[in-house]
Amino acid sequence: MLLNGIWSVRGKDEKGNVIEFKGSVPGCVHTDMIEEGIIKDIYYRDNSEKIRWIEENDYTYSRSFYLEHIEENARLEFDGLDTYAEIILNGVTIGNTDNMHIPYAFLVDGILKEGENLLEVCFRSPVKEVEGKPSLPAAFTNERVHTRRIQCTYGWDWVDRFVTMGIFRDVRLVFGKANEIDNVYVYTKDVNSDYAQVKINVELREAIRNGDSVSFEITAPDRKVCFSKSRTILKDSLYEYVDVKNPKLWYPAGYGAQPLYTLKITTPSSSEIIKFGIRKITILQAVDEEGSIEKEIAEKIKSADPVKNFDKNSDTSSFIVLVNDVRIMCKGGNWVPCEPFPSAEAPEKITRLLELAVDSGANMLRVWGGGIFERDEFYNECDRLGILVTQDFLMACGKYPESEEWFSSALKEEAKAACLRLRNHPCLAWWSGDNENAVMGNENITEFDGYIAATESLEPVVTKYDPERYFLPSSPYGGEPFCSATRGTTHCTYYLGDIFGYVKDTDMKDYREYFSRFLFRFNAEQGVLGMPFVSSLKKFMTDEDIFGDDTYMSEFHTKNNPGLPVHTIYEYVDIMSRKIFGEFKDGADRVLKMQMLQCDWVRLSLELARRNKWYSSGIIYWMYNDCWPAANGWSLVDYYAAPKPSYYAFKRAAKPVIGSIYEENGVVSVYACNDSLTEVSGSGKIYVYDFIKGENLWEDAFDFSVNANVSEKVYSNDFEAVNKYLSETTIILCDIYGDDISDRAMFVKDRFKDLDINYCDVKILKDDDNEITVSADEFLPYAVIDVPYLLEDNCFVLKKGETKTIKKIKRL
Repeated sequence: MLLNGIWSVRGKDEKGNVIEFKGSVPGCVHTDMIEEGIIKDIYYRDNSEKIRWIEENDYTYSRSFYLEHIEENARLEFDGLDTYAEIILNGVTIGNTDNMHIPYAFLVDGILKEGENLLEVCFRSPVKEVEGKPSLPAAFTNERVHTRRIQCTYGWDWVDRFVTMGIFRDVRLVFGKANEIDNVYVYTKDVNSDYAQVKINVELREAIRNGDSVSFEITAPDRKVCFSKSRTILKDSLYEYVDVKNPKLWYPAGYGAQPLYTLKITTPSSSEIIKFGIRKITILQAVDEEGSIEKEIAEKIKSADPVKNFDKNSDTSSFIVLVNDVRIMCKGGNWVPCEPFPSAEAPEKITRLLELAVDSGANMLRVWGGGIFERDEFYNECDRLGILVTQDFLMACGKYPESEEWFSSALKEEAKAACLRLRNHPCLAWWSGDNENAVMGNENITEFDGYIAATESLEPVVTKYDPERYFLPSSPYGGEPFCSATRGTTHCTYYLGDIFGYVKDTDMKDYREYFSRFLFRFNAEQGVLGMPFVSSLKKFMTDEDIFGDDTYMSEFHTKNNPGLPVHTIYEYVDIMSRKIFGEFKDGADRVLKMQMLQCDWVRLSLELARRNKWYSSGIIYWMYNDCWPAANGWSLVDYYAAPKPSYYAFKRAAKPVIGSIYEENGVVSVYACNDSLTEVSGSGKIYVYDFIKGENLWEDAFDFSVNANVSEKVYSNDFEAVNKYLSETTIILCDIYGDDISDRAMFVKDRFKDLDINYCDVKILKDDDNEITVSADEFLPYAVIDVPYLLEDNCFVLKKGETKTIKKIKRL
């Protein structure tokens, strides 16, 4: 019996008066109050400041349900309770909860009654609950580390504070039966050219009656049965090896298809159906050989500021993801909850965000440790779409009470629940113990934050319940220390203090060279900042807020990191935008340049990683999506599930084949970066373009051929041959063409600020149901088109007077 729906809520209002109102399950106090009109427009301007009183109060959810008949082995199951709650059935306390990240089940035999039953869930304020706890160092607020609930909505540098309470996932009354299937683990043991071997482990919940049987049936993606077998149950667990001939293998997007097999397991009283993919994931961590290009790059990176201050590795090594022995260039973003209230995460929004990710060329998302274990729909859609997922356990940026028994027990329960629920998903690539708790640790010491939680609480549980999947103790992980650049995974965000120091103290004339120092083996957090389209900004701010001189509201919706030197995040974006693109002419010009900043940051960082493939094998942006309406935020897609301009910069730089122009040591080169699994060839033209005259002052043509899944230098020239044509009215462009290949790369010697660019509006020449045609009277390095459609292309280089027709993919 599903007990979702309308409940009654009792608590207090802003003035401390007792109130009663309708509540929804799944739901929470905030969303229920919005629905009832008690609070409203909580994302508009600074209204969120006015609802902090909610977190200080307790709230009780209650409902009645009617039973005509009672069976044995009855239990109440809660898939998600946030967080501190007493559960009362018919006046009897049946349990207490203190962990948002695990499901709960309470036996209720002898408490249920025929007729009407009253169920109450009494929530206590998460803030009040931890008052008086020891103060432990943590980013943004330290109270959160004592509570096992979503961490980011205590306030972060991209989301406001929304500490809520509620029944945020399903509630059921279940009557247990014998021989129920407890859990199933299905995974790929081996893959070769002819067969794949799959192993199935089954655990049964109840004692077995002699003679009972279990049957297995596997249906292939073409809906044909490829395996069928029945066995007598001899004990409460069993396993089966299955050899699948000519298997249809699962690959991440861009590298193959995503076929899913269906396993059905049946006992006399129950059955379970599981979708799974046949695939093998390997992380290649080979030590760089002396004299290799990888070793040469690593030594160069280690010698430059600021990386040299962190990297202490004598041996350097790769971090390359292989799926079915195919090297994967991992491109994507960090996933955070798409709503500040997990109950509000609609499956439709999750699907839209994930489809946008695949459309952009992304093939990996990292579920960040300050959020939640996502809804089933998230992982199901990643299976379907071919998005690799790395999953953090849920701790972030703090010192947790990891040596305390209650905390260790909580982590063990969370790990078990997460493994049992998620381990059959082919999309899941690896687990990480936390986010950035252990950045200064390494594998040869034990005295660092996060060590006990990872090695004593989490790893043994993962090893038991998901032994075929990698467990990395933290993110970042690998090398000495874990945040180093030349081994394992790295977070570029950890270097933000140095980056913003550079922004503050220099004219940024060499910003292209400076950012090229941040080249990592696998960059699990590449921070980039910038504004959404104006159409999204207008949903939570006024025109005066957006374009006026008072930037308070933009600052409020940007948030800040108190660990940064001197300035706020918004101020750093302001400084960077002006130093790279020039002083703001007006409010609209300010917004445009803050949008272009993020586009340029994405372009430079993603091209850098791709030019240096396979030294670098992954770049995962901080962050992919947003948790609330942010102004100068970190995401590529905004809170409304609409692409930001930077989304399109990512999409262009993530295409299977792109060109990239780079100048070093007096040589200008063009790289063809090929992430496809076939050899590609075509022709290209590099040229110095005078954007005032609208003509080429110098050009050179070339042909190219690039092997599958590599990046190669396809053109080089003495930079002096080009430099003599460069001035404040010229820029270097390169167009490459071939079968299914079309790309335009851009190179700026110093800063856009040093160029005499007149940032004009894009003109829409034609706009119909299927496409839009645009032009501009002046050259635009990033032509920003703000229309309510997902476009095939946007935020691209548009030459003076050039006309471009763009396909509309769908309405946003």
